[in-house]
Amino acid sequence: MAFANLSLLLGLALVAVPIVLHLVLRQQPKQLIFPALQFLKQRREANRRRLQLRHWLLLALRAAAIGALALALARPSVNSAAVGNWAAIAAIGLALVVIAALLAVVLVQRRGKAIAAALIVGEVLLLIPLLLLLVGTLRKDSGIRLGNREAPVSAVLVFDTSPRMLYRYHNETRLKAAQNIGLWLLQQFPADSEVAVVDSHPGPAVFAVDTAAARKAIERLQTTAVAQPIPETLESAWRLVSTGKNPRKEVYVLTDLTASAWRAGSAGDLRGELAAKRDIALYVLDVGADKPRNLSLAELALSSQTLARNGELEISTSVRAMGTGGTFSVELRVEQPDADRPVIVNGRPQLPESRVRDRREVRVADNGAESVSFKVGGLPAGVHQGSVVLSSGDGLSADDVRYFAVEVADAAPVLVAAPATVNTSLFTEAIAPYQFRQSKRARFDCTVIEQEELANRTLDGFAVIALLDPRPLPPVVWEKLRTYVTRGGSLAVFLGHFAEPKQLQSETAKLLLGGKLARTWRSPDRRVVLSPLSYDHPILAPFRQRSTSVPWNQSPVFRHWVFDELAPGTQVLIPLSNGRPVLLEHAVEKGRVLVMTTPATDPARPAGREAWNELPTSEDAWPYFVLINEMMSYLAGAGQRQLNYFTGETAVLANDPDTEPSRYQLFTPSDEPQEISAGDGEVVVSFTERPGAYRLRGNRGGPLTRGFAVNIREDATDLARTDQAALEGILGKERFQLARNREEIKREVGNMRIGREFYPYLIALLALVLSLEYLFANRFYQQSASADSGSVSAAVIRQGTAGA
Repeated sequence: MAFANLSLLLGLALVAVPIVLHLVLRQQPKQLIFPALQFLKQRREANRRRLQLRHWLLLALRAAAIGALALALARPSVNSAAVGNWAAIAAIGLALVVIAALLAVVLVQRRGKAIAAALIVGEVLLLIPLLLLLVGTLRKDSGIRLGNREAPVSAVLVFDTSPRMLYRYHNETRLKAAQNIGLWLLQQFPADSEVAVVDSHPGPAVFAVDTAAARKAIERLQTTAVAQPIPETLESAWRLVSTGKNPRKEVYVLTDLTASAWRAGSAGDLRGELAAKRDIALYVLDVGADKPRNLSLAELALSSQTLARNGELEISTSVRAMGTGGTFSVELRVEQPDADRPVIVNGRPQLPESRVRDRREVRVADNGAESVSFKVGGLPAGVHQGSVVLSSGDGLSADDVRYFAVEVADAAPVLVAAPATVNTSLFTEAIAPYQFRQSKRARFDCTVIEQEELANRTLDGFAVIALLDPRPLPPVVWEKLRTYVTRGGSLAVFLGHFAEPKQLQSETAKLLLGGKLARTWRSPDRRVVLSPLSYDHPILAPFRQRSTSVPWNQSPVFRHWVFDELAPGTQVLIPLSNGRPVLLEHAVEKGRVLVMTTPATDPARPAGREAWNELPTSEDAWPYFVLINEMMSYLAGAGQRQLNYFTGETAVLANDPDTEPSRYQLFTPSDEPQEISAGDGEVVVSFTERPGAYRLRGNRGGPLTRGFAVNIREDATDLARTDQAALEGILGKERFQLARNREEIKREVGNMRIGREFYPYLIALLALVLSLEYLFANRFYQQSASADSGSVSAAVIRQGTAGA
């Protein structure tokens, strides 16, 4: 317990004044001469005891009044509500003990039934709140120690440094507002306190050497696009403050209180950790805007990350308004190819020129969204960087631009082999439509041969070999295909009615097929369809956003092949609804093989037999065309050419050591250029914390430029706010203090450090005691005077009677 004026406790000595006055001025019993009547003596003794009890009660009230006044002027306090509860429990318990003692005296003397009844009622009325207060305090006891306001603390300042904190409100970013409060808090900490500054960037946290170091750390804070959620950051801060050297420990979280920053479940057992260490004070300081307004661009959707020469790229996004909408301009910018850039000139990077290729005016309703799309074509071969820019002028610019990268390459050569009776046009038109071939926009250059020609055909130079409903192949062809695949080629096998399991049992065939082919599975009804369990594989990426609306049920599979066993490493990409695999993938040294257990070339009514499926012939067959194109793109290497990433992801670019450089100069959006090396046929870039265009420049018989684009995720700039109820669900009810300005911080911190004062309660108690003393004294002296008068009169009358 702490006292604001400890010296005034000497006023407790004044309690002796009423005691001395009562001892000196107490009434002496009058000596009266009565006849020897036993009744009168007993009456007098009862009156004496009653007066003595009332004397003590009046004395206790007057002493309590002076004591309450002295305590009130000394201003005692405790440093938490829980300790205040314990103090209240102690006070009520003491009152119960005093009342119980008085009740015992009254019952022993068998006097004053009214007083005994009143004491019993008071005992019950005090016992009920005591039990309730005791149970509630035991459940919510914070365990925070009593302390001195100037005692040093171990404090951790947790700053939200996500891109949302760049939101400008009242001409000040939220990060700047948090920094100002953090610097102000440093001045409030008592001397010899230890302070740590923790931000949203993943990494270890330590205490600063001194306050000056903590100040510099706050001043140097910057936002990061790879910010982890606040609960995860708070976990590390909690573990750090637990190791602090000072008994009192405090954690301050400075955040704009957005819902995306406080994702529930982002921390393991944070609520349990907070509940286990209730001696650590936790403050959440809200620096956000109550009603934020923002315009943003949604994530870009590209028709493809790789284009054929003369191909057309479609870019789609949407403009979203939080708050007031309006009409805004959206631009598509594409960099011009420049073999001499990027390059360092006078210590500064010179980048390719970016030109506006298209511009749209978009009308967005309040709190609404409006889609917008662009098309761009005529791009030459190579990697192209571009961006979509929103001209909004709002308080947050981080989500007003989205970057993209796309590669334009020559059509990938594909060798299609099939028996003479197989209609290959269903397959070739799916991956290289006639119109695209005529305009030289096709992504694949198909060469169609009969299966028998494979033995004499040179396979080198083809990116993919596709076997459509193949007949049994001679061993020499299987060996030829194995050699092609092991050297890095890609093979696609679409099994159909020509396959014969007995002739596919050779080791080479099983190696390429990824297992032992057994028999066919027949389902005459329309219940068996493709049923992907997940869409994580690059082949299934185009289906992710509409996974629930893909009409697989419109393309039933009536027959398919079944494997007795799969080779180790064979992966089922797509199963059927009956649980059997329909699309498998496995690697053979440097190459890869895709196997489909049902044909991709069956017409609606094949001659002399029934169709095995309706994949290419159903009324809603677009999933077939997308799937076949993605399979060929993946096998041709385009599936590995991911050129668009989110911040924090590791960018991996394929690098052919025979045709591409082994060393590059990397130009990031903000840092100085640096040298990186390729290894194992890949270029790996793990530091992608800044959104923008990443460019690689190398030399292999001449300058060669490559690159990729990085964007922040949508939730990184989502300003939708959370509320106290959601925070209580994450941190626990009554486990933290929420403050929105410095005055609230002062009040909450003051309550925790100097305690909650008892002054108002003591003043109320003093008024109550004085009132009781006044009423009791008036009644006491009035009754005493009446009793004395009656006794004298009775004595005179009886003496007169005796004389007569």
